[in-house]
Amino acid sequence: MGKVEEASPPPHVAIEISSDVESRSISTPRRRQILHRVPPQLRENKKHLYDPTVLSLGPYHHGGSQFRQTEKLKEEILNTLLDSNTKGLFHRKILERIDEIRYFYGGISTDEFDDYALAQMMIHDACFVLYCIEMGTKYDSNKNYQHRLIRRLGLYVVAFMFRDFRMLENQIPFWLIMLLIDIKINDKDEGEALLCTFLSDMTFGVGNKLPRVPWKDEEPLHLIEAQRITLLNDEEIVTNSTERRTFKFKSMQKKSSPISRFESDSNAFRSVIDLKAKGIHFRPSSYCLKDIRFNSYSFYGELYLPIWFVSNNSKVFFSNTIAFEMSPETDTDFDVASYINFMKALIENSEDVKELREKGILFSSLVNDEEVAKMFKEIDTHSHIGPDYARNLQDVKMRINEHCSSKAKTWMAELIHTYFRSPWTAIALLAAIFLLCLTFLQTFYTMNPL
Repeated sequence: MGKVEEASPPPHVAIEISSDVESRSISTPRRRQILHRVPPQLRENKKHLYDPTVLSLGPYHHGGSQFRQTEKLKEEILNTLLDSNTKGLFHRKILERIDEIRYFYGGISTDEFDDYALAQMMIHDACFVLYCIEMGTKYDSNKNYQHRLIRRLGLYVVAFMFRDFRMLENQIPFWLIMLLIDIKINDKDEGEALLCTFLSDMTFGVGNKLPRVPWKDEEPLHLIEAQRITLLNDEEIVTNSTERRTFKFKSMQKKSSPISRFESDSNAFRSVIDLKAKGIHFRPSSYCLKDIRFNSYSFYGELYLPIWFVSNNSKVFFSNTIAFEMSPETDTDFDVASYINFMKALIENSEDVKELREKGILFSSLVNDEEVAKMFKEIDTHSHIGPDYARNLQDVKMRINEHCSSKAKTWMAELIHTYFRSPWTAIALLAAIFLLCLTFLQTFYTMNPL
């Protein structure tokens, strides 16, 4: 981490502040918490997943020579977004909470960054984040936003920039983003709508929108946690242009025997194709990663899985979200790690991905299904630390194992899967049965002539 060049504060300037902006309150604050760095054990041989390459946000990676290009662009964006009055107000508000920012970054000392340097860093970084948020939400002027980035950085650097955007150590306090939105937009409803659109597009894709921010009691720590909360929101997930889609589910828990509990905790699990052979059909559930359900019927079962779009940044996002879930002071149920662990068990090869893709569960911008399968395999969930964390998934696994262990439920499914998987095999089976009947009749009438 490089030390920034010390600069003296600007001379006093009289600033006229709107009373509405001055008196506005930001989001409900959360308890003070540290943005912990990724432990060395997790990042071993995986620095490319946790260390930014072209964009630095916050002090953890600040000052690297590889960030010079984006640092110059930050100054230009700052001058574009804020006038001198708003800059002064934002700077003063940050200085009022500078100790909170130092705590957020693990008690970073004044020897590394004095108050003024740290405040300036936060102003530049917050403006850059807001610029990216607006770029992804203001579709009428989207080309202008993208043109500036691509013209200044090049398409290759921009692609890596959005990848760095999803890294845990590359986050700024969420309250800082909300403060800037609050000051710049000066309209609570419009600011919330902007954030909802950004989170919806990042999580569900264009065309689906959150009706409101998905957190209730306290705001997220940073944007990674904001997207995590969005992905795990199990009440009102999205709305689109024509209808409101509400997804609610219940965890189907039942008392399990010791054997079934051991089976559910075991890493051994059937793949998508194996489960299909057992008569289990796959259905899309919702966009909530916790919405994994299984229903067992007489001769078949239905496994409902969340909808997910796999992109080049999915591996980085999931790896850093899992690192956040396992950070100290973080109170989570490891739901994202549990989802990935479950999908890793289901996906063994490209045929499994193909089945999920055809059922409308997985979508992808990657080259082929092999790349999707490889992506899931390479995400480390650190499952050796303990069993599958989310109780809901343990129960789902147990119910699937019980279904597959029932001969009465799977015999007919295996028969259909083996002999009726195509019209030709079905015709061959019926022809064989017909010939067998003719042979039986011929033998009968030979032994018992009329």
